[in-house]
Amino acid sequence: MWAFSALFLLLIGAFVAGAPVADAPSAGYPTDPPTVAEAAASGTDDSGTLDRAEEVLGSLQERYGFLDDVTVTLGPTPGGREAVAYYTRGEIVIDPGHSLPVESIMHHEIWHIIDWRDNGRLDWGESVPPANAGDYRR
Repeated sequence: MWAFSALFLLLIGAFVAGAPVADAPSAGYPTDPPTVAEAAASGTDDSGTLDRAEEVLGSLQERYGFLDDVTVTLGPTPGGREAVAYYTRGEIVIDPGHSLPVESIMHHEIWHIIDWRDNGRLDWGESVPPANAGDYRR
């Protein structure tokens, strides 16, 4: 019986490990990104990146619904990701050490928020933007 239980736990562990990232970061990561003051104090405040991200977000907010109260900040991200969308609270966090263009990051992350806000579920996974992206235009 114990062998079956151990196998079951291993299978569950493998399944969970392959599960999509939830809204909250994994254990060992901060639950909230640093404030602007904290980022500045730690040397991670790249105002050029943040200014550009806010500019891109403003443009996307004009174009698509579901983005009116979305914010963007710089800070640590779980698992070394370029950025993460905290879709339930409408926040995008960009890692200060990102290597992708801010435009690419923002054009990707907003779709996780739109996906969630559309129906309270994540249906698209990493397949964003969806084929029907035009349906979300204002």
